[in-house]
Amino acid sequence: MFISIICQKGGVGKTTLSVNISDIIAKKGKKTLLIDLDPQGNSTTYLYNKKKNSSFDTLTLLEEKEPINLEEITEVRENLFLIPANQKIKRLINEKLFAGSVLYKRKRNNEFSPFENIVIDTPPAMNSLVHESINVSDYYLIPTRAEYLSVEGVGQAIEYVKRIVSNNRNINPIFLGVVLNSVDKRRVSYKTFYSELRFILGDKLFETTISQLTEIADAPFYGKTAYEYNPNGNAYKELTLLVEEIDKRIEGYS
Repeated sequence: MFISIICQKGGVGKTTLSVNISDIIAKKGKKTLLIDLDPQGNSTTYLYNKKKNSSFDTLTLLEEKEPINLEEITEVRENLFLIPANQKIKRLINEKLFAGSVLYKRKRNNEFSPFENIVIDTPPAMNSLVHESINVSDYYLIPTRAEYLSVEGVGQAIEYVKRIVSNNRNINPIFLGVVLNSVDKRRVSYKTFYSELRFILGDKLFETTISQLTEIADAPFYGKTAYEYNPNGNAYKELTLLVEEIDKRIEGYS
């Protein structure tokens, strides 16, 4: 199962969600792969143990024709594997997928079969790398901050995916919904903002929200997931609830 986390706006928490969703799924004993398709490589910086050399990165993934070799993929946590970012994939950003999606072909050839779940962290843009991600995904979700300007990117992302799908009958990723991230419920405007967003999105707005917490901001500095930073903290609890809600939504489509 492939899940893409997309949004063209930066600073909405894509990397935080990508890393921690992957980690929580892996802790359930499911072999999980995180693909860092963002040339900035934030998920890679977050998780990557530099003592382990990875000979297989996103440039290899997208440009080489050899099948994926599991032994070349780095296990960064128990049951959690990472295909790290390579900045050189920036040159692929504006390329058209004339020959079709590379990731889709690898999926069709069952190269990802050793993994039960694949999470893809994408760049803050709508470009060919996001196009690749959507082509291979079964599901996708969009994180956003609880701010009007950030929410503009949600509609744009949804429309972008619709255009991709309309041009390729072989793909039809399911939109799981929008996750509100970095939420401060003490703000006077929050309740009004939330109710209006609920009216617009309906059940496509996740019930679980992720609060604006110092532990979420601090954990990456120490190279720790929310669980590793504080297994009893609110950040880990909220992120676990989010994964449970994702699971329920996916079950509803099964």
